[in-house]
Amino acid sequence: MKINFVPCDFLDIEEFVDEYEASLASPIDSFLEDHVMESQCFAIAMDTVYIGYFSVYDKELLTQFYVRKPYRSLGQEIFFKIKRMKNIRCAFVSTGDEFFLSHALDEYRTMEKQAYFFQDAKDLIKEGKIDQTIHIRLAEERDMEEVVEKSEGFYDNLEESIWNQEIYIAEKSNRIVGFGIIENGSIMRNYASIGMYTVAEFRQQGIGRNILLMLKEIVYSNGMKPIAGCWYYNHESKKTLESAGMYTDTRLLKIHY
Repeated sequence: MKINFVPCDFLDIEEFVDEYEASLASPIDSFLEDHVMESQCFAIAMDTVYIGYFSVYDKELLTQFYVRKPYRSLGQEIFFKIKRMKNIRCAFVSTGDEFFLSHALDEYRTMEKQAYFFQDAKDLIKEGKIDQTIHIRLAEERDMEEVVEKSEGFYDNLEESIWNQEIYIAEKSNRIVGFGIIENGSIMRNYASIGMYTVAEFRQQGIGRNILLMLKEIVYSNGMKPIAGCWYYNHESKKTLESAGMYTDTRLLKIHY
């Protein structure tokens, strides 16, 4: 029996990626998805049979590790070989990915809490918490300069995001009070990641919560489920997401070797 790693792209192993998605206890958000999609992907072959895959970001960060159940007795052997052969120094692991997490924890040096992943509790929001005077609209190319100015450079790849119709502008009394974003999942195809940014002078007024509520409605109307994420130590963002009916029971960990 010989284990080999074969460079590939996600189209080559789409069946494995679908199995991986189905195996998760909870979904991953666009932050981790972006790292996965920008990673180098390798199929895991046992002799001539493909039994799983893994992906490596920036030549040292392991972002996925999946092996089919009939071959999981080889999981530790394969994982140690990946770390050795690919010079893996760290891993991004969702706590909702039990298989990857268990192997990532077998031998590690240090661990960081990187982010929270959120899902929608579908709780009814009290009427007094909903501001009917806030409206959102899709951002257009002509809005780009103002989005950059008022969001203080918050968004990466803004031009591409506007072109993809992912950025929303929130207005109240004809003034821009914040921005939203909806990113459809690349791996989690039934989910869309939502996020918001409140213009500094309008913070602590429930703007962020109302933007998230409207973004959730748009996602549901598109036949998808809203998810979200925030940096583990961004306490204000966590509070805002929870006030919009989101909850977190999943963490993103960065594990170092």
